[in-house]
Amino acid sequence: MAQGPLWTERGAAVALDEIGLPAELAERLLALNRRYSEEKIPIDGPGDAAWLRDGTDLLRRTREALGSGYQIVVTEPWWGLEPPT
Repeated sequence: MAQGPLWTERGAAVALDEIGLPAELAERLLALNRRYSEEKIPIDGPGDAAWLRDGTDLLRRTREALGSGYQIVVTEPWWGLEPPT
């Protein structure tokens, strides 16, 4: 069973190998997700700038790879990327 980092609008984890992501990109997303900890996000402090930069880059690359067939919505402001219009 998938453990994120992408989720459906109903809250189910998305299996990255089933949505057509390149294998290298899917592995990088999973690796970023495995490195997650509360200290990495900027809620009670600055967070981990390098981890956030990697996440923002992967968000952009994932949107590009999936194209208009999927909409990736983020709810956390620290990713700094609005969905393409």
